Amino acid sequence: MTQSPVAPERSVLFVAYHFPPMRSAGVERSAKFVRYLPDFGYSARVLSTAAFGGEPGDGVLRAWEPLGLYRRWRNPAARANPQAASRTRTPGLSAGWLQALRQILLVPDGQITWLPGAAWSGLRALRRQSMDLIYTTSPPTSSHLLGRLLKAQTGLPWVADFRDAWLYDPLDPALLRMPYRREFERRLEASVLAEADRIVTATQISADDLRLRYPQQAHKIRIVTNGFDPADGTPLPEGLVIDDRTRTGPQEAEALADELPAPGGPLRLVHTGSFAYSHPQRTPLPLLSALRRLVGLELVWAERLQLTLVGELSPEEQAAAKGIARVVGAVDRATALGFQRRADVLLVVDHRRPWPASNAPGKLFEYLAAGKPVLALCGPGEIENLVTRLEAGICVAPDDIDAIDEALRDLWDQHEQDRLPRVKASLEPFHRRELTRQLTACFDEVIG
Repeated sequence: MTQSPVAPERSVLFVAYHFPPMRSAGVERSAKFVRYLPDFGYSARVLSTAAFGGEPGDGVLRAWEPLGLYRRWRNPAARANPQAASRTRTPGLSAGWLQALRQILLVPDGQITWLPGAAWSGLRALRRQSMDLIYTTSPPTSSHLLGRLLKAQTGLPWVADFRDAWLYDPLDPALLRMPYRREFERRLEASVLAEADRIVTATQISADDLRLRYPQQAHKIRIVTNGFDPADGTPLPEGLVIDDRTRTGPQEAEALADELPAPGGPLRLVHTGSFAYSHPQRTPLPLLSALRRLVGLELVWAERLQLTLVGELSPEEQAAAKGIARVVGAVDRATALGFQRRADVLLVVDHRRPWPASNAPGKLFEYLAAGKPVLALCGPGEIENLVTRLEAGICVAPDDIDAIDEALRDLWDQHEQDRLPRVKASLEPFHRRELTRQLTACFDEVIG
């Protein structure tokens, strides 16, 4: 998959609300696809929000957002460090009358106040610099309303990328209980699909839903999955070849040897990231209940199973984890990756839906690249399909304590016999460079 960068011949206005500062903790970073666009003949001018801070001279257009002031007022961490707002949620912020008011007034999402400043910055950039394409990515879905406006004002081709489904599997539970709002957002979604030149989804389930509901636009829909990027520090086990430019050899493995779990020890289960603070319906409580019941029945399980939760937890989650799991709290990315390397099994938690779940989070691909078996607490859907197809671990219903209990026992038996599952399929299709190649193929279609 080696490809030398080529001189960019085409330029794209890359609209991404969640775009981290280019440097974080001394590590060069870029948002997902942007790093590899030059490999395929594209240069990007990024348009993002100023709410989470930024760095002068990083080349990113950061539009002012009124709600950024509110976030800093409510979040002490954001006042001390604006970049912290991008990874730290304020406990209680999603509750009470403020949340109810937001669900009524801020449609389709709380980031809608970003649009006026972003539209002004985007139009000014497009007038000053000749560009070939507009690309918008969600969440938030309001980014696509910005893309629709920019296309209407400039006539440029536009690619709208849904990293999460809008209506089929909504991130905001309010869409499931507010029919009038759901109908209004359905019309917004329909207008985006009608105006965009290409629609990109991250999963087959999302693509199938859009093709079913909008058959006239089915020819526009493409799939570019989530993935991983070793350049961001994702650990790779010795001998695992992702492509011919990213390989972990003996020297790298030796450098990481002190971080790897020792054989014969407890089964180390690790989860990195938050639960309810990132997705209100996700919870580790059934897992913690199953673990507590195991220890209550036989104390030896306290020595056999070691659960570590790395990330911000709600007060309810912290109380449930007390005495049964190690709670680390929020850490930087490098530290989180260290916990992944020291794990025997990595944990993914999703919530059950009445329909097949459409999401497959980027964290899952990061886990796969780490070469660790996965315990996926999920219902039918994209996560289960991926873990099963790659033979990467065990899938269990997230609310079935008995099934979780059985899965923990099975994982311990496999760990004790040194036969925990490992990914057998090639991960090359999920490398960020390969995914960028697929995305720029969509760009080529609409420009060509």
